[in-house]
Amino acid sequence: MKVLKINPNRPEEKLLKLASHILKNDGLVVYPTDTLYGLGANALSKEAIKKVYKVKGRDFKNPLSISFYSIDHAKKYVHFNSTAMKLAKKFLPGPLTIVLPMKFNFPSQLTHGSGKVGIRIPDNKIILDLIKIAGFPITSTSANISGAIECSTAEQAANQIGKKVGLILDGGRCKIKKPSTVVEILDEKIIVLREGAIKTKTILKVGP
Repeated sequence: MKVLKINPNRPEEKLLKLASHILKNDGLVVYPTDTLYGLGANALSKEAIKKVYKVKGRDFKNPLSISFYSIDHAKKYVHFNSTAMKLAKKFLPGPLTIVLPMKFNFPSQLTHGSGKVGIRIPDNKIILDLIKIAGFPITSTSANISGAIECSTAEQAANQIGKKVGLILDGGRCKIKKPSTVVEILDEKIIVLREGAIKTKTILKVGP
């Protein structure tokens, strides 16, 4: 296990390239976000996704979300309706996960065959730059064993799953220290699936 300090404001390119190399070879990388530390894998690789579930001890019936570096990047892979776009423009980058219909055929292990996937654009330069360098979306699930405490520091993540990943990028303590709020839009109506860093009443103010 490698734990490498990385500048959260100006992430060193050599460290991002190292992380990208691991991801391109179906390895796993722990990275900081605005909310919690995430467990990253190539979201287009069936083998890499299987490793995420194994490390977390997570049931395959529980889908994984994905991080993108921008709304335009996400639009290549998922469909946005008008309400989803309003939410995205207001809260992203930020602590919001939006469940959207897939445009791209992601591995079934990622989505449990639902035809939908949760998308994130974290407000954290390290992970956004890493996605750009890697050239593909990266899984966005908390870097902890399922059911255990969620990690807001690299040290916490290392203690739980450090021996099972290729690299941990230590960008300091996450600023929010809470999970993202998860929403889905059904017939233009916003359904809050999990209240997290953004309060439900704040989300619902956006409206259709």
